Amino acid sequence: MVLAAGIHWRPRPCLHRANSAGHRRLGDTGAKDVTFGQKRLDAYVYDTEFVKFSMELAQDSIFNMETLLGSLLGERLGRIANRELTIGDGTGDPNGVVTASSLGKTAAATAAITADEIIDLLHSVNAAYRRSPKARFMFADTTLAAIRKLKDGQGNFLWAMGDVTTAQPGTLLGYRYSINDDMASLGAAAKVMLFGDFSRYFVRKVGSPVIGVLRERFWPDLGVAGLIRFDGELGDAASVKHLITAAS
Repeated sequence: MVLAAGIHWRPRPCLHRANSAGHRRLGDTGAKDVTFGQKRLDAYVYDTEFVKFSMELAQDSIFNMETLLGSLLGERLGRIANRELTIGDGTGDPNGVVTASSLGKTAAATAAITADEIIDLLHSVNAAYRRSPKARFMFADTTLAAIRKLKDGQGNFLWAMGDVTTAQPGTLLGYRYSINDDMASLGAAAKVMLFGDFSRYFVRKVGSPVIGVLRERFWPDLGVAGLIRFDGELGDAASVKHLITAAS
């Protein structure tokens, strides 16, 4: 994988809110000004590295090898983008949504979570964000396996099965969830769950993914590679929060 510095894009304003306890009529003193910061979206370049194949395979295969490998490399680019937009550290990479999220709840155990802790995570996010149609949970599939075993005080499972016949997805505490296996599994000091309004996470994708074929460089064989340019940033750290397991 090759990573190159990106071209700077127009800065995106982010809002720093001031709390106001009451309402004053226009013209009264004591008004609070809104202040803005800046978060910049760049364009980082990632590639798949070259995949070489022989001239004989290209000629003898019943498949168009360039098309087949192009499709597979497109999937690889998608996986690269998902990883970086999830856990990128923000230094020469996108600021992944896990990295950019703020603390919502710390679990008591190192490799387990409880129903009460999930409820605490949910309510750590402001109600305005919880009402968003984009509000949801996000976690790895192994974490979902643990969540499906959790029950409330009346013995009811927190997880509700969906209905594939009506395209209704499963829910957790009434909210939808996304499976993202680039998130950490249950373990010590791991950010294993997110909840919030994911519409507040902004992705800049520059153009379309590019798949290229080199013939002369590897002659008589051929090489195919893909590259993609993108960046991501959370506009408001309070809009998405994480649940982290205990360190020890």
